[in-house]
Formats: sequence, C-alpha cells, structure tokens
Amino acid sequence: MNIKDYFAFTKGEKRGVVVLLSIIVLITVGIQFIKFFRINEFTDFSRFDAEISQFEKERAQQQKEGSLSKFKKNETPLPTELFDFNPNTIEDSNWLKLGFASWQIKTINNYKSKGGEFRIKSDVGKIYGVSDTLYQLLYPYILLPEVKASPTEKSFGRENKFDDTFKKEATKITYFNFDPNTISKEQWGKLGFKDWQIKTIFNYKEKGGKWKTKADVKKIYGLSETDYYKLEPFVLLPDEISKPETSATKKDYTKKVNINTANAKELTNLKGISSEKYAEIIVKYRTELGGFVKKEQLKEVWNLKIETYNEFVNQLELGAVLPQQLNLNKATAEELKVHPYIDWNMAKAIIAYKKSHGNFKNVEDIKQIHLITDEIYSKIAPYLTVK
Repeated sequence: MNIKDYFAFTKGEKRGVVVLLSIIVLITVGIQFIKFFRINEFTDFSRFDAEISQFEKERAQQQKEGSLSKFKKNETPLPTELFDFNPNTIEDSNWLKLGFASWQIKTINNYKSKGGEFRIKSDVGKIYGVSDTLYQLLYPYILLPEVKASPTEKSFGRENKFDDTFKKEATKITYFNFDPNTISKEQWGKLGFKDWQIKTIFNYKEKGGKWKTKADVKKIYGLSETDYYKLEPFVLLPDEISKPETSATKKDYTKKVNINTANAKELTNLKGISSEKYAEIIVKYRTELGGFVKKEQLKEVWNLKIETYNEFVNQLELGAVLPQQLNLNKATAEELKVHPYIDWNMAKAIIAYKKSHGNFKNVEDIKQIHLITDEIYSKIAPYLTVK
C-alpha cells in the first residue's frame, strides 16, 4: 500500500473536515468578540447591609436592657428579717436586715444628717433603689402614719381617704406628773399621744431604750415643740444628768456580778466594762435572749472582744434565774423570730411543721426540722417550752 493512501479522503470526508474546521474557526473568532455582547449584572447588597446593621443595633440594645434589668432586679435584696421599725431611729444593722444595701443606708444617713425626716409610710417608698416589691413587704411594719393631716393622700398610686385613726382626737388631754419610763399605754393616751406614737414608744422601750432627762422626751417622734412645753412641767426626770462624783477608790474586780440580774451600772464593776452605755448593750441583749444560761453567751454581745471577756469571766455568776421561754405551740412566727437564735426562715419552718404534724409534744421535736441543726438546738432549747 502506498503511503499516500493514508492521506487520501473521500468526497464526504473532505466535506466533514471542512465543516469541522469552519466550526473551530467560528468558535475561536467568537470567543474574541463575545465580551462585547456580555451584559454585566450587579447585585445590590445595600438593603441586605442595612438589615444587618439594624439587627446588630437591636441586639446591642437588648443586651444593654438585659444587663440593666438584671441590675435593677438585684439592686435591692429581699429582707432577711421583718420587724416593726421607725425609719427615723433604727440602726444601720437593722436597715441591712430589712433588705437595704450599704450604699442605700449611706444615702439615708446623709439625708437625715441634713435634717431630712420620714413623716409618713410612703416616704420610705421614695428611698432611691427601693422596689415596689420591697416597699409592699415593709409597709405593714413601718411605724409611721399612713397619711398626713390632710383630707387625702396618694399611696401606691391610688387615692385614699384620710384614715380616722390619724384625725385630731376630740378627747380632752389630761396632764399629770409622770415618769415616761414607767407609765402605761393608757396614760400615754391621756397625755394626748396617738396610737402609732405609743407603739413606737413601747417598741423603743422593749429594745432597752430609756428616757434619762426631760430633753429626751422632746425627741419622741411626732411630738411638736408646743406640745412638749405643755408636758415639760409634769415630766418626773432631771433637766440634765449629774456628773458622777470622782473617787480615788479603785474598783474591786474580785467582786462577783450576777449577769442575769445586774443593771447597767452594776455591770461596770466587771473588769474592762467601764462604760455604762456599753453595759446597756449587754442588758439589751440579755432581754432579747430572755436571760443568760451560759457565761459564754456574753461573747455574742456586739463588739465585745474576747480579751475583755477573759478579763472578767471569773467575776461572772449566772444565779438560778429561769430564762424566759417561748411556747412552741402558742407563739406566732413573728414572736419566734424576735429571738436572736431564731431567724425568719426558721420561725416559718417551725410554724409549718406544727401545721403539718400538730402541736409539739416536747421541745426535742423541733430537731425534725431540717433547719434546726444540733448546734442550733443546743443553743435555743433552754428558751423553748411546749407547756
């Protein structure tokens, strides 16, 4: 076979080659010109970008509001203890028990130091940072009138009619010689004092408060200067406290002191207790307890240093005084929580247990309550009874 035969084409094959080459040429040339016919389409992302920006702004705002809400929620903790109080006279430690933060107490003290005064219950609700929830919890315990001496007063955002309790009494005032430390509630009433004032007075006395001079009576909350000067001639108290006479006699620190019967002055015979004012704190704590059953309980007195206790411990006597006891089957939660060894949660747990299981048969039954540990039981048992 001749080599030329490999390059020989039939007529049909030649046509095919020509067509194929023509297609190749057209494609090659067409590629060069196709860019002139291409339509460039651009996608507009501006709307999408705007939506993203709006979403990020809303998310940032929600996070900010969430943080603020969390702050407000935790701004004022709930009370650890509820009790009757006059906001014009209570101590910082009691504000803390009522659920106030340290910065709020500082604000309150600053307000009072500048002559500020709480006159009605709703004034407490105006303290910065006090939530409606906290105010409503405290409301029944505030020893202030609900309204001023005017026809109406807004409270909790509502219009309330003036309470007849706080209207000026038509009863004639009777003046007589009196010692404010000993007279009864009825006698306070005859002198023109309102029920809420009398409640404040006796709350003050129960906590160890005492009037020593006539000027002390002038400090009774709600007593006007005019009314005080009407009372002053009848007050059986000195105008001022006489200074103690100086004595060169050194105190005998070997002398025994009965801590269940000694008054504040007698307690100053204890070595290290030179201030009668501090001795009154010991008497106040003894009253709150219901009496001391162990010498060591003196270590619980506010601000009493262990070194001071060790100095006078050999002088202490307990005596045979039976401590004041709370009846577990009769006492309310409010009465139980007053005791230094029983907090509010424990008091409610005791009442709840009694409702579920009936009256306590013996004091030891309270050990069934999960909040009453062996340590707590040993401390509180002498102050409880079921009879």
